[in-house]
Amino acid sequence: MALRTRIFAFFLLAILGSGKPVFGADAFTAYRERTSILLIAMHCDALGKLEKTALVSGRAQARGALLRAGKTVQELDELEADLARRAALIACDREDVQTEITRMREAAQIWSRLYTMRFPSRWQNWEARRDDARNKARWRVRAPLSNASDTAMDFGLVAQGEKAFLDLVVLGGRTPTSVVLHIRDSNKLKEPMDNDLLRLMGRTGDSPKNLMPPQSVTQSFFAIDKMLAPPSLTGETGKSSTAILFRFADKALHAFSHLDPRDVVALELVYPPHAGAKLRRERVYAEVGDFASARLFAETFPEPSEPPKTN
Repeated sequence: MALRTRIFAFFLLAILGSGKPVFGADAFTAYRERTSILLIAMHCDALGKLEKTALVSGRAQARGALLRAGKTVQELDELEADLARRAALIACDREDVQTEITRMREAAQIWSRLYTMRFPSRWQNWEARRDDARNKARWRVRAPLSNASDTAMDFGLVAQGEKAFLDLVVLGGRTPTSVVLHIRDSNKLKEPMDNDLLRLMGRTGDSPKNLMPPQSVTQSFFAIDKMLAPPSLTGETGKSSTAILFRFADKALHAFSHLDPRDVVALELVYPPHAGAKLRRERVYAEVGDFASARLFAETFPEPSEPPKTN
């Protein structure tokens, strides 16, 4: 198999990921090339932990773009099986193979030293950061959201010490009393709804709300904690900060992290009665997108370099 992989192109796209999402032929080429170099490097036993994480993250990003563009899981699995058969026939001592492996290792080092990356999807971006502060809460992966009244919110992965949490921070406006996360239950609906199912349900238009599965096939997680958001998550200081943080349980983070990149989730904000009215409920929608790839990036740090040897 002639190697046409240019792994630096993957990292160039990653560095410039603040542009438009990659679709169509570009996404297919990226997926094929990232999968090929991953399988070849595995076949040649040339993958360290850092290189594997970088390639797995990049491959997942390209796979997500193809799924959102209409490719099926079966089609991509069949392509990967074919690439695996081809990789198994590669002679690892070939000069071009060794050249590509060297490029892959160098590119992985570049990837590991980036501080931030954006992972664009259809309607929102995940911003991933490698903040290694240990004495404060900090966003690892964050997506800005807003409700009908334009109340700003941040949703995503927060690190505190060695722990990771799935949090929603409401930055202003009227504060909910509680928040419920609704996501697809894979035991009831194996994959996100496709166009045929959407038509059967009479859903038209292209929006996150229309892609949200019915309540009968979702599972729900109530926020288990509510507190003032620390300034390290809001950029605000002093007593003027009124941002409220809602925190979900570990099982919610686990379930969210294993969703399909085509999935949409709903955050249901429950507001207290006002002027004699009943409880008010409002849904804000978030796209799963490349959350898994963003998390891999944010939780991978450069390998420490060995000190120079002295005689």
